[in-house]
Amino acid sequence: MEIFERLEALIDAPGAETVDEARSMLRQFESVVTADAIHQFLLDLMTLVFVVDAALQNYHAPVRKLVKVRLAMLKMLGEASA
Repeated sequence: MEIFERLEALIDAPGAETVDEARSMLRQFESVVTADAIHQFLLDLMTLVFVVDAALQNYHAPVRKLVKVRLAMLKMLGEASA
């Protein structure tokens, strides 16, 4: 799905508007099945944006990996509920 490719691009280049952009994209995708996964993904994405803005480069890759794992879980849920 194109939405997941766009979300992955946000993970690779996080910025101040990243969370709002992701939230906007995911609103159309949210359902009872995916709501919790979406919230977990957004929380980890917010953490990534914070780490990129405030922490040393060493922490970027592990947090980015965590967000990508959350995105993969969300993608699986989306495909299962479709």
